[in-house]
Amino acid sequence: MQSNSKKMTLGIILLVLGFISISVGIIFIKKSNQLEPTPTVSTTPTTTPEIVEAPKKDDSEKEKGEAFEKFVVQKFSKTYFSVKEWRSDKFVSGHYAESTSYPDLTMEFKLREQKELFAVECKYRSDYFKEGVEWCKEHQLKNYQKFAQENKMPVFVVIGIGNSAHSPADLYCIPLKALKETFVSKSFLQSYQKHNFQETNFFYDSQHNTLK
Repeated sequence: MQSNSKKMTLGIILLVLGFISISVGIIFIKKSNQLEPTPTVSTTPTTTPEIVEAPKKDDSEKEKGEAFEKFVVQKFSKTYFSVKEWRSDKFVSGHYAESTSYPDLTMEFKLREQKELFAVECKYRSDYFKEGVEWCKEHQLKNYQKFAQENKMPVFVVIGIGNSAHSPADLYCIPLKALKETFVSKSFLQSYQKHNFQETNFFYDSQHNTLK
């Protein structure tokens, strides 16, 4: 009887221990579930960032210069004039053609049997400065003078000011020999202003070597 009683007591103890183990396991699982973060789903709508187009920049000085050269060339009637040279300002790493320092255009005037060569330097400025305009740098003036002397060719400087390079507000045509300084005043320019230039072309007077 005592043996059976001991076995029963041992069985009860094992049963209680088993129940306790199961209870502890259930509690541990519940706590683990509570600690695990619940994934959240964002309900905020996704927005695509707005693409802002960069503002267009003004034409570079080179582009303005080229546009003004085209404007000037179109002011020479193809009936009497032809472009013999149209020089560019291309260069790289300090390497450039010697002709880059020459006037932009070499033109040929033709009237019956008569043919005359002359050069044109085109300068565009957006506005006047201190009641005048700096039309070139000192070394450029010397280069133009050297070209005229070595080639025994008249050189004219066509200056456009204001509005746009495609259609300037004022236009002046000055013989290089009259230009001794890199800065010229408005009063000086008035003597060489080309009026009604939008409607009229250039005229070359070969007898007096003038371009109007």
